[in-house]
Amino acid sequence: MIASVLVVLACAGAYGWSAPALARSLPPAMATRLLVPAGMAVSAAVWFVLAVMAFTWIGQYAEIAELGPWSPQRLRALAPIAPTVAEVALGVLAVVCVRTILRVVARSRAMLRIHRLCGRLGGPGAVVVVDSEVPDAFTTPEAAGRIIVTRGMLATLTGDERAALLAHERSHVRHRHSWWILVADIAAAASPFLPRTSQAVRHAVERWADEDAAADMADRRLVARALARAALTRQAHSRKAQSPALFARSDSSATAAVGGDVPTRVQALIDPPARHVRAGIAALVALLVVLTAGGAAVERQGERLFEQATTTSAPHR
Repeated sequence: MIASVLVVLACAGAYGWSAPALARSLPPAMATRLLVPAGMAVSAAVWFVLAVMAFTWIGQYAEIAELGPWSPQRLRALAPIAPTVAEVALGVLAVVCVRTILRVVARSRAMLRIHRLCGRLGGPGAVVVVDSEVPDAFTTPEAAGRIIVTRGMLATLTGDERAALLAHERSHVRHRHSWWILVADIAAAASPFLPRTSQAVRHAVERWADEDAAADMADRRLVARALARAALTRQAHSRKAQSPALFARSDSSATAAVGGDVPTRVQALIDPPARHVRAGIAALVALLVVLTAGGAAVERQGERLFEQATTTSAPHR
C-alpha cells in the first residue's frame, strides 16, 4: 500500500508543479477545459488516499472496529502505515476539508454580494455603464453574468478599443468563465499540492477571452492595445486616488479584462507563443492514468487489509 500511496501523492505533486507549464503549452480554451477537471480528479484522489491512510489507524480502535467485522488487534498487526504517518494524514485531511469549506463559503458570499449590487443593473448578459470615475470593467459571476463598465474606463479608450474590451468581457459571459475559476479555486483549496493551479487556470481563462476578442475584432494588436491601455489607466488611477476596484472585487469572483498578468497577455497577443498540444495532452493523460491506477491500487489493498483483519477469531468487543 505504501508504494501505491506514494505514487498517488507523487502524481498530485507532479500535476501541481507542471500545471502552469501545461497551461502555457495548450491553447487557453483547451487548457481551461482540461486543467479544471484534472485538478478536481487530483484533489479527489488525494482526499481518498489520505482517508484510507487515516482509517488504517482509526480502525484500530475497538469502538470503530465494532462497526465492522474486523479485529482491531489483527488490523494493528497488519497495518502497513505507521500510526504517526496515519495521524499526519488525518490532520492534513482535516485541514484541507476545513479550508475547502471556508473557500466555498467565502466564494458563495462574494457571489451573493455582487449579485445584490449588480443584479438589478440591466438584464442577464447586458452591458451596464456605471457613472463612476473609477476606470473598471468586469463580468459578474452569475449564471448569466452582466458586463459592468464604468464611464471612467470608456473615456480612456478609443471606439475600437472599447469594442475590443467589450468583446473580451462577452467571452467571459458566453463561456461562464467565473465558474471555471470557482471550481479551480475549490480544487486548489482541497489539495495541498495545487497552490499554483488556480492562478494558472485564471490566467488561461483571461487568455481565452483575449483570443476570442482577437478573433471577433480580427486584429490582435488592437486587443493588445486596448488591454494595455485599460490596465495602465486602472493602475494609474489606483495609485493616484488609492481607490479600490468597483464593488470591491478583491474576492476574485468576477472576471476582468485588466485582471491577471496583463503584460504576459499583451505579449501573447502580439507574439503568440509556440504550442505543444500533443505533448501537453500526452503528459496530462499519462499522469492521470498513473494517478487512477495508483488510487485503484490503494483501494484494492485497503480492502484486502481489512479482509485479512477478519481472519482471526479473536473477539474485538
